[in-house]
Amino acid sequence: MACVTPPATHLPHPAWGVRTSGLRKIGLCLAFLWLAPGLLQAQAQPEIVGRIEGDDIAVKGAVGVEVESGRSTTVLGSGSEVTVRSGQARLALIEGGEMGLCAPAHFSLLKSGGAITLALDYGRVHARLERGVSLTIYTPLIVATPIAIGDGPRDATVGLEAAGAMCVRAERGAVRIEQQLTAQSLLVPQTGEVAFAGGQLESLGGIPGACQCEVLTARVAPPPRPKPPELSVPVHASLGRPSKPPGKSEVKEEEATPPAMEEPIYKVIMPPLTFDAAAPAPPPEPDPETMLLVREVRVRPTAVFTGRVAGPPVSPASPAGPAAAHPARRSAAAEDAPKKKAGFFTQVGRFFHRMFSREPCAGVGCGTR
Repeated sequence: MACVTPPATHLPHPAWGVRTSGLRKIGLCLAFLWLAPGLLQAQAQPEIVGRIEGDDIAVKGAVGVEVESGRSTTVLGSGSEVTVRSGQARLALIEGGEMGLCAPAHFSLLKSGGAITLALDYGRVHARLERGVSLTIYTPLIVATPIAIGDGPRDATVGLEAAGAMCVRAERGAVRIEQQLTAQSLLVPQTGEVAFAGGQLESLGGIPGACQCEVLTARVAPPPRPKPPELSVPVHASLGRPSKPPGKSEVKEEEATPPAMEEPIYKVIMPPLTFDAAAPAPPPEPDPETMLLVREVRVRPTAVFTGRVAGPPVSPASPAGPAAAHPARRSAAAEDAPKKKAGFFTQVGRFFHRMFSREPCAGVGCGTR
């Protein structure tokens, strides 16, 4: 490397001029050698696009490799080239959002001023972009640009096969498709999907739902931490029993369980429905007057008593009649009957009767002789 010095000015003395020019030359060379590594490093450091991880991927032009929680991710910069051989891969963008990549896939990344350009050779790319992230997907013939609706997020899938068949699906937001040669454009609305071959937008077709590529969202969350070992302690018998709240009476299980309710059964009786394939017109609908709605219920009384009532014991009848069968009742009736008081003439008659009669006295007012 040669160092060039500026032209010499007017010098008072020839020897002094030669010495001064030599010192300038040496100083400029030392300054250039000291600043050259920093300038070259600043020019060689590419802009970081994001971090990628996957099952089987190959990266060219990676900035570095980071290891976090036992997982290794590759840092991609502007100009990196990625090949997904098998399985899936996930690219987390620095500005926000992520892209899922389904194998086989091959693409390159470019970034300038925050705008990301993805040059897709083949494969499927599922982009989930946040607000403010600019992404453009280039293929050999088509340019696909996800467009946000308002300030909402964007979710789009772009797939390109090696044979030239291409599919575009817009989950959230829209996708603008433009043909690079003819400048023909097409807008895929939200929840829309198109498929075409050879970069010809006129040959739209395909099967809905065929353009799919799921993002590996499960790998975003860190692995769960192992639980610390738990020491088992035998539980005391008193602690294992459920405590009863104070001040509440125990409720029997039968009372706590609500009784089973029997719902009524409805039955519709109507004419049978008929169908005749040879008839030009369908048969008339059945008349509601010919229908009968029957409700089957079972009436239950409000109170139900169970058991039997036994009467008093009856003794066998005696020949003397009912009065002889119950002597106790007859004597009680005789005692309860009121006694009639004898009159004056009756007492006089009884007195003379006792005087002249020889029978012992057995009546009222009987005295000694």
